[in-house]
Amino acid sequence: MKVLEEGKNKRKSRLKKIIVVAIIMLLIGTVCQSIMVEKEMKILLPKGEIFNINNHNMYINSIGSGRNTVVFVAGSGTPSSFTDFYRMQMELKPYAETVSFDNAGFGLSEKTDLPRTINVLTEELHELLKKSGQPSPYILVGHSLASLEVIHFAQKYPNEVKGIVLLDGGSPEFYANDSEVKSYILNRISAGLRITGIARALGSLDIKLPLLGENLRYNGLPEDIKKVDLAMYYRYLGNPMNLEYIKNINENATEVMKNGHLNNVPLVIISSDSGEDWEKSQKELLHWSNRSSQETLPNSSHYIHWTNNDYVVEKIKSLIFLTSNIEDN
Repeated sequence: MKVLEEGKNKRKSRLKKIIVVAIIMLLIGTVCQSIMVEKEMKILLPKGEIFNINNHNMYINSIGSGRNTVVFVAGSGTPSSFTDFYRMQMELKPYAETVSFDNAGFGLSEKTDLPRTINVLTEELHELLKKSGQPSPYILVGHSLASLEVIHFAQKYPNEVKGIVLLDGGSPEFYANDSEVKSYILNRISAGLRITGIARALGSLDIKLPLLGENLRYNGLPEDIKKVDLAMYYRYLGNPMNLEYIKNINENATEVMKNGHLNNVPLVIISSDSGEDWEKSQKELLHWSNRSSQETLPNSSHYIHWTNNDYVVEKIKSLIFLTSNIEDN
């Protein structure tokens, strides 16, 4: 009995030591994460401009030239529009003026206390495009949850939109009934990995997490842009500001549904092969315009503009040429 008791005490002692070491490591990781974030944001600044919109500063990046303006709208939680759309903007710059921007609380855009309702989001984008001198009508390219923003923008400003491309975006019907809880939980788990420095430690071992498509995005960027991308990722993974967007998903989708059909706006839907429920959502999107098309790409991921970049770029180019020809005729 005495031997058994001694064995139990040793196991308890080892467990306590492991717990203490783990706590110390997490504390060290938390301090290092805080120090590195501040250091990185002072030296790694992407090119672009800042405009005061709705009493907070918003970042916008414009590349290229031409008769057409292509506006990229990032999906929920994406740390930086600059790095997420960098490759596509560079490849499309001979064909059009391309624009990416950060919603409030992401990238180089300031936080705001204004509610993240769909009307506020579209009005802020509209004002940002006007203040930065981007000529309309626009081709809007929205990834993921940004499908709601680009559809609603076309509803509010129909004369300023001549085409829409959705990059694995859900239908308003899907988002109206989707559980906001799972997005909240993923955000909080991601925040834990960021705050404790675990995500950064894994990154130093060349392990890029699939969260927010970082494992795909990082590998597809040139070396100098990779530095900006990692800085943004380590700063905004599990961004608490994103909770303000998440809690309005259902309400925003319902508002979009109330505003109705897009009529003859060309709508190009590019979808990942993510199961039956998602496939249903993609088919629902077909009914939002009289001029819609949809294709599901095999071996694709939710960040479809990284797994299938060449295809996406060609689709956007096709829409640029199509709308230009219609205007000429």
